[in-house]
Amino acid sequence: MFWPDRGPLDGLHFVVFRPILTFMKYDQKDGYRHSARYNARANQELYQVLAQLTGRARKKDTGSWFGSLHGIANHLLVADLFWLNRFKPLLPQSTVLNDERLSPPGLSWQGFLHEDFETMRLEREFVDGKITAWFDEYPAELYGNPFVYTDSAGTRLNAVAGRAFEFLFLHQIHHRAQISQVLDELGLPNNIADNEAFLDG
Repeated sequence: MFWPDRGPLDGLHFVVFRPILTFMKYDQKDGYRHSARYNARANQELYQVLAQLTGRARKKDTGSWFGSLHGIANHLLVADLFWLNRFKPLLPQSTVLNDERLSPPGLSWQGFLHEDFETMRLEREFVDGKITAWFDEYPAELYGNPFVYTDSAGTRLNAVAGRAFEFLFLHQIHHRAQISQVLDELGLPNNIADNEAFLDG
């Protein structure tokens, strides 16, 4: 939006357009909710690309920390399930987190939670739905609340809700980038949920 400003120039008149900046207050809760929706979209698009590969190609060792594309996707899924369970003490009455499906049989850092890609894709959609619902449910005034969780080595650690929430999304981004790098090497286009998709919601 611009506001005109007139002035003389050697007997002539000119118009200077000065931008009027509109400042909006950033809503942290809306930010987390938006990140959750973007995260779900990015994962959906990622799985659409992975679906173009054969099961053998998805499970082929790529030299990454988790071995294969299937392994990285599995790690993300397992990590999100563990984090959602770690968040339970923050809101014991949560209708979102008190769902037994968030603690499926075989939930472990060892092996694959699901060998079958389609089953894993459906689980990914379920978990992303829970993440979105959690950020809809969790009160913004409690973002500063501390909690204790146990890490993968069995160590009890202290955390603050808001920072743990940020890590949930940063962890997703980190490993999606790993997958994207492998897909680049395979020649598969994977411009997953780009900046326009994020900024425009």
